[in-house]
Formats: sequence, C-alpha cells, structure tokens
Amino acid sequence: MLRTALLTLLCAPALAAQQPPDSLVVDLAGRARVVHAAELRALPRSAVTPSFGRGPQTYRGVPLVAVLRAAGLDTSQLHGPALAQSLLVEAADGYRMAFGLADVDSALTGRVLLLADSLDGRALAAREGPWRLVVAGDRDASRSVRQVTVVRLVAAPAPYPGGGRRPD
Repeated sequence: MLRTALLTLLCAPALAAQQPPDSLVVDLAGRARVVHAAELRALPRSAVTPSFGRGPQTYRGVPLVAVLRAAGLDTSQLHGPALAQSLLVEAADGYRMAFGLADVDSALTGRVLLLADSLDGRALAAREGPWRLVVAGDRDASRSVRQVTVVRLVAAPAPYPGGGRRPD
C-alpha cells in the first residue's frame, strides 16, 4: 500500500509536467496516464447550467464519470468499500478539491460533475480552461475547479482497528 502511494506521488506530477496543455492526467490509485483533448472530446457530452455566476450560463463538456471510465475505472463496482475512496481534482495554480467517489455517480446523487471545455458555446477563457470541473446544482462556485490538470483517485485509509467500529 505504501509503495502504491509513493508511486502515485512520484509518477503523476512527472506526467503532469510533460502533458500537452489541453490534456489532463487521470491517476487511478497509482495507474496514471495522460488523457488527450481529442479523447476527451470524443466522449459523450453533457451540459449544465449552475446557479452561480452572472445569470444563467451553460457549461458543456464531459461528465467526469465518463472520463474515469475512459481511463479504466470500472464504475460497475461503485458500491460497498469502493465508495470509501475519494477523488482529488487538481488545478494548474495548486487549487485542489476533494470529492467522494460516490459524487461522480449521477444515478446516486442526482448531480453531474462536468469536466467542461466551453461556456455558452465558446471555448473556456485561458484563465478558466482548457478544462473546468463544474458541479451541477451547487449554489456557489467554490467546488468548481478552473484549469484542471490532474484527477486522482485516492484509496481509502485503513479502517479503525476492531472491524471499522468507531471507538465509544
């Protein structure tokens, strides 16, 4: 487990430094790879109109779950212990946001996490893109991540001793 964590910490930043500017690194708990813009744009697309911003604005892009599937995540296993994992979405400026893995499943939450590449029919401005994570239904933009460079799956920590029960 420690070896996997160390490899993740060492490999993903190296890939991120080498990636083309319109791609991103998807790191599935130690299996990191660069996903190129052409691959992302070929995935099923969606649109969201969040409540934050200056009036109604429509972001278009790829649901994050589709990106994770394309990178090799088996989403049919999103139940039980797998739901204790989290996603860390990292931006070019160092901003990071964590989500539970369950957050990507719109069938479970009723919300879409969208990796957007356009706003109101135009490519995102350089200060926002090329990729921006937008959480449908959020009233505030604080969980929205501009200039996404890395999406990292983080394994759940070991349970409490005693079978996962909390100490009384």
